[in-house]
Amino acid sequence: MGSDRPTPAAWSRPLGAAATQALVFVCGALAVLAIQGSLYACGLVCALAGIWLAAWAATRSRAPARRGALSKAAAPSASRAPDLLANLLDQTPAPLLIRRPDGVIRAGNRAARALFHTDDRLLDPPQALVQALRDGAPGERLTLSLAHAGAAGGVRTYAMPLTDVTGPAGAVTRLAALLDIEPELRAAEAGALRELLQVLSHEIMNALTPVASLAATAVELMEDQTPASTALACEAVATLGRRAEGLTRFVEAYRTLARLPPPRLAPTAIAALLDETARLFRSRWSTLGVELETRVAPVGDLVVKLDTDLMIHALMNILSNAAEAALSAPTPPRVSLAAAAGPGGGVELAIADSGPGVSAQDRDRVFQPFFTTKADGTGVGLSFARQVALSHGGTLTLAPDTPGKGATFVMTL
Repeated sequence: MGSDRPTPAAWSRPLGAAATQALVFVCGALAVLAIQGSLYACGLVCALAGIWLAAWAATRSRAPARRGALSKAAAPSASRAPDLLANLLDQTPAPLLIRRPDGVIRAGNRAARALFHTDDRLLDPPQALVQALRDGAPGERLTLSLAHAGAAGGVRTYAMPLTDVTGPAGAVTRLAALLDIEPELRAAEAGALRELLQVLSHEIMNALTPVASLAATAVELMEDQTPASTALACEAVATLGRRAEGLTRFVEAYRTLARLPPPRLAPTAIAALLDETARLFRSRWSTLGVELETRVAPVGDLVVKLDTDLMIHALMNILSNAAEAALSAPTPPRVSLAAAAGPGGGVELAIADSGPGVSAQDRDRVFQPFFTTKADGTGVGLSFARQVALSHGGTLTLAPDTPGKGATFVMTL
């Protein structure tokens, strides 16, 4: 006896079509929300995912009932949709990553393959990236720093929006875009520094007002020419002297940042630069027992355009901090200054010490103007050194912490 009950295959067709339409709708909605929230890369990923799902559904719905010549004729048109999607993804400048349900991370476009030096799967992804892709919430915009070798070089800061796509079986695939925000961070840092210096100028002028008043009072007391007024005048003058000395140190430190001259670029041999810097360092720190090691091979003959005086000043600031850190540790104080080939034909200068390293809470603040952990420090040295690196088109970063070793600062020129 026949039955009108639909077969399982007949059920799967409308359910599969409905699920696909729902996924396309979700991708479109996420794309709109992402664009409204200025997450343009995330919106692009969602839109591309929706396009791919729609194209995939269209190719399935157009499959001919009969095989043979008709299926062969339809094959080229069905294959054009994936090719179009792949080309669109490869034209996206932001590296796109795909985290499969099994945890495998794949490069989703040409930019990601170039950044991580892979053809498909990321064989040894950075731990920070793995953790962010695993623990981040959908729609969240994370910020993380990744260290790269080779052409990428150094440590770069990225904003990473996340989007989840749920497959037919409930498996979740995570999509992410890496947006390089390092230039924006550095520009914002320079702008914040200028604003800070303007504020400090105002505050210094306010501090000088009572000093001027105290000086006028001292003059009036001296005119009385009585023992009591003379004693008070001497006390006022002594206070003036202490305040003037403190203000002089403060103003000189902050003026160093405010009046950083533009670099006078000239071809400079890296080996000669390191030799002169090493002589200056040893003349000050060798008597205190600090040993300096320099390494310039195999870039000893490399010539870079830079301002020698500014660069030596910047390197000495970093080296002096390194020497003080090394002297604070129980181990023999050692500092190293190494040069290596950098990205784009430049050079990387690495300064390491045998000190206790930089604490986790201070890592994000070491380059802030006037931040210091030393009782008699001004907090200007590292900020000045970074400004010099930026004025040469380079960077100065604190390398990731290595347990049991001191701090390492890397200047890329």
